[in-house]
Parts: sequence; C-alpha cells; structure tokens
Amino acid sequence: MIPQTYVRFPSSITVDLRVAIGPRPRIITEGPDAEHDPVPHTFDLLPLVIMLDAQVREIAVQLPPIPGSLRIYGPEDFAAAASDLPDDHAERVLHILGSDPASVLQALIDGSDLPPLPPRVPREIPNWRAKAVLATMGQLTVVEAAIQAMPEPERTIVSLAWGGDAKLARSGKTVLMLAPMLGLSSAEVDALFIAAEAIEV
Repeated sequence: MIPQTYVRFPSSITVDLRVAIGPRPRIITEGPDAEHDPVPHTFDLLPLVIMLDAQVREIAVQLPPIPGSLRIYGPEDFAAAASDLPDDHAERVLHILGSDPASVLQALIDGSDLPPLPPRVPREIPNWRAKAVLATMGQLTVVEAAIQAMPEPERTIVSLAWGGDAKLARSGKTVLMLAPMLGLSSAEVDALFIAAEAIEV
C-alpha cells in the first residue's frame, strides 16, 4: 500500500467552498446546487493525488476536497518530472501556489485564471554546469574561497566533491550552506540551477 502524500502549508489557509447538504455531502461547482452560498473552510494540509498523462505529456494533481485539477508540469518538463517522487510533486505544488496559496486555490475553485507555471528547478546538476554558471556570474572564485573557509570535515568532503565529477543537489547540504555565504536567495539559487541545466555544449 502506497502511503498518502500531503501538501502541508506553512500556515493554515482558508478557501470558500460550496457544499451540497444531504445524506452524502459533496463539494459542488456547477449545476442547480451551485447556487448555495460558499462557506469558508480552513486547511493545514491537503491530500495529493498525482495524475500522469503520457499521451499529452502533462502532470496534474488533485487536492481533495478542492474541485478540479492543478497542472504542475507540461510537455517540456514531463520526461524529467515523471520519475519524481510524490513528495517532490508536493513541493512543486507549494512552489506553484507561491506566497499566497489560498488565493491560487480559490482561483482554481472559481475557475479563474491561474498564474503561469514557473519553470522546473532541476533536483541536481553536474558540478561542471554549476561552475560554468558561477564563472559567468563572476562568482566561481568566491565559491572556491567559501569552500576553503568551511570548517573540517566539511571542507575536505566538499573540496573533494567539487573537484570531482559529483553533482550538486538543489536541497543538499552543500548548496544550503554556500547560498547564504554568497548572498543568494532561494529564488536566485533556483535560477542558477535552471540556467545550469540549460547550457548546451
């Protein structure tokens, strides 16, 4: 049995849902029952149901009891994202919902326009790609100095990995340690990873 994955919000969110009352209460979006007044519902988390459509090369999710589905990847990212774990998809949903998840979910409920999908951030990149982007930013020597300034045993471990053919994980310890030392925000690190993956040789 596959354990249920949830999208957990940093703080509670409140959205307005229409509920048809009866022996089997249900969320409604259209039809004669849709005249019911919306009622606020508060959530700390929502279950995640992942839907992969190989024919149209799209990944969408459902977040019961929120009606409708939320597209999280299109054809350009389908191949790379299809093997992601459920927790990776939950993280992607939070990224799409942004700093005001309730308003995006309310737009989904109401059938309003949703914000454009942000680009997929690679889970990891080869060191040479990271070095290439850092060099164009003028930050390569800064990173190498930051590595040498690390305490042991991290300095030796990271130096060996950085000098070899290892890969940098976006949520790995090394990136999380180096980003503040370089003054890079989370969004700037995401952009670095996206730019690194896009390099063509």
